[in-house]
Amino acid sequence: ETYWQYQRFRWMHPEVELFAEWANELRPDDVVWDVGAHLGWHAVVAASVAPGVTVEAFEPHPTVAERLRDVAAATDHDIAVHEVALGDRDDTVAFSSDPSPAARVAGSQAAPIGATIDVERARGDTLVATDTVAPPNVLKIDAEGADADVLRGVRETIETHRPRLVYCEVHVDGAEIRSLLSSYGYEYEPVSSTRPVLRAVPTS
Repeated sequence: ETYWQYQRFRWMHPEVELFAEWANELRPDDVVWDVGAHLGWHAVVAASVAPGVTVEAFEPHPTVAERLRDVAAATDHDIAVHEVALGDRDDTVAFSSDPSPAARVAGSQAAPIGATIDVERARGDTLVATDTVAPPNVLKIDAEGADADVLRGVRETIETHRPRLVYCEVHVDGAEIRSLLSSYGYEYEPVSSTRPVLRAVPTS
């Protein structure tokens, strides 16, 4: 709808390394979770690079989620849009009312977010246990500071289903994210990117 959105789609240079890796690593019939999907840049790439890939896209802001549904329809990819914030509990939480890429759960970063709306929050483990979503083979998390909360909420899913790739952007909670990944039996390294993203794989 705006020029900056076009620019983000056209010049996603901070993500090119990750997109190229997905083109090589994603397998037919993979289930990819895109947590913090926003307008679907990662979701569309994931759904495009191998046959039968299913993308479970999580975007809690209602305006952005509707735009993401439009993107999924326009690109004709298998992208399921879940209008929910993943976290470490099942409840309702305050979320930025401004539908920008920096929209986030209240309190997830030190800077105030101004006006808020209430959105549903859920543990990924709950969604898997209730068969709302299939467990992921590949998990990407970009939750604008709530990333450790997301990881805590998918502990059972990760320990049971062992996704082969986990990508987690680090905003404010890097030490906790690294500790959680290690406790789940994953080793990690930075992705070559202008963004602080960790790539984690099972140690065994």
